[in-house]
Amino acid sequence: MSHSENAPSDSSPDIENIFLTGATGFIGAHLLKNILNHTDARVFCLVLGGSIPAGIQKIAANLERHHLSVDWSRVSIVLGDLSQPLFGMNHAKYDALKQAIDLIIHAGAGVSLFSEYEKLKAVNVDGLGRVLELANGEQRIPVTHLSSYSVFNEASYSEVQEVFEEPLRRTEPIFRSGYAKSKWMAECLCEQAHAAGAPVKILRLPYILGAASTGICNPNGYIELILKAMLLTSLAPQLDFSLTCLPVDICADLVVRISLHSQANPCIFHLTPFAPIPWAEICEAASNYVHDLEHLPPLEWYHHIKKCALNHRELFSVVALLAQDPSLMHFRSNIYRLRFDTTHLTPYLGEAPAFPQGRSTYLRRYMESVSKV
Repeated sequence: MSHSENAPSDSSPDIENIFLTGATGFIGAHLLKNILNHTDARVFCLVLGGSIPAGIQKIAANLERHHLSVDWSRVSIVLGDLSQPLFGMNHAKYDALKQAIDLIIHAGAGVSLFSEYEKLKAVNVDGLGRVLELANGEQRIPVTHLSSYSVFNEASYSEVQEVFEEPLRRTEPIFRSGYAKSKWMAECLCEQAHAAGAPVKILRLPYILGAASTGICNPNGYIELILKAMLLTSLAPQLDFSLTCLPVDICADLVVRISLHSQANPCIFHLTPFAPIPWAEICEAASNYVHDLEHLPPLEWYHHIKKCALNHRELFSVVALLAQDPSLMHFRSNIYRLRFDTTHLTPYLGEAPAFPQGRSTYLRRYMESVSKV
């Protein structure tokens, strides 16, 4: 995907220090790399841990998993916990951080699709509240919050065909998913802050796939675990949906460039530039690595995978995940049929955005990465 010549400039000479949460995650590794590539800024990475060396090791191991390297001379470790007041820091360290930073990119979150809301609230909602508190002061610090398209799995969107880059509906949300609810409640905090004049951007991310440049995937992703089970057993669930998705390196590039742009409005973006990928096409890419891929109804497929796990330890994690949704009802939720407006995103894209090197080539590389997980 080439960038438009008319895209907003990513040159931000006033941004010298950027606070990044979630650097030990899949997206976070690529965000750290892209921030350092796009800017001359120092990056302060919030890391949960007991010591600076341990924090460095966490980030270094995460970067190594994804074959990334960074300029460590511009990386500082900030020990802290999103679930704690002041991130668990003393007032002196907290105030020093507040005085130092010029931009916050908030990617830290609990990402379990099937956890209860109460288990996710401390990080996904209260943690964001603490980020917004850090940003609030005489000189308000711009904040980019990474949200999710799962906010549209709310009941009132069940009859909607297309969703727009605008605030969520102000009704009492009804969710089956605690994760989706936590992202909804977090967006509400951002909307309140923005209404009060805070420079906050909300970026709604789709499912994040492996890097376009390497194909390297998230080994713990929901789709990846299902695909890994398919490759190990030559069995696939019969599903009828299309996956709205984005390669992680393209996602990180867009997040950073949007964050660096000083324009306060618009403040909501859908990072969904590509056409959804039909499940049948994903299965076709998987069939390049297994012979005679057999398709089964979802519940029957789950029971077969459960039996296969007795002889394949690699399947333990996917069986544990599927036990919470054995009929794969998740794939019948709103996000797999909705169209996502990208009017605000368009200036950051090239004309007719497409997967680099073509989608089929990308999927083959991606599936190769999944096969090695």
